[in-house]
Amino acid sequence: MFKFWLFLHFTGLSIWVGSLIAIALILVMMKKHLGSKELSTIVKKVTKVSNLLVHPSAFFVLISGVFMIISMNFGDATKPFYLAFMERIGGVTVLFSIIAISLFGRRLVKKLNNLEMEGGILKHTGSLNTYVAVMFASLLLILSVIFVVSFRF
Repeated sequence: MFKFWLFLHFTGLSIWVGSLIAIALILVMMKKHLGSKELSTIVKKVTKVSNLLVHPSAFFVLISGVFMIISMNFGDATKPFYLAFMERIGGVTVLFSIIAISLFGRRLVKKLNNLEMEGGILKHTGSLNTYVAVMFASLLLILSVIFVVSFRF
């Protein structure tokens, strides 16, 4: 049963990391050409796709990680540092990713919707920059957890 959860954990992790990288890079490339209504619509759709890929896969990583830790059954023995790090920092990373990307994505979409109603276009990319920065911060946290766990510090 442990191998099943490990497979699900790695599958969710690869979808999570891959979608974060792809969406962040797409938005960075689109930022240079932002200013049209069509591109604004595309940014909103990319944000929606982000919610459909990033959040479920991150949650999947969290649930499979919990089941793997439970199945290890360490009992009273102390866990190695890398497992404690993965539990604590990995769990915080998942929650940060889900909450922060949701909040900043919603803020970006709301700003784009308001500009469309007013007939304006997004000229200042501050909210888009913040959204992309949160994605890269999540990615940095994920890669730090992967690094510590891979080398079993």
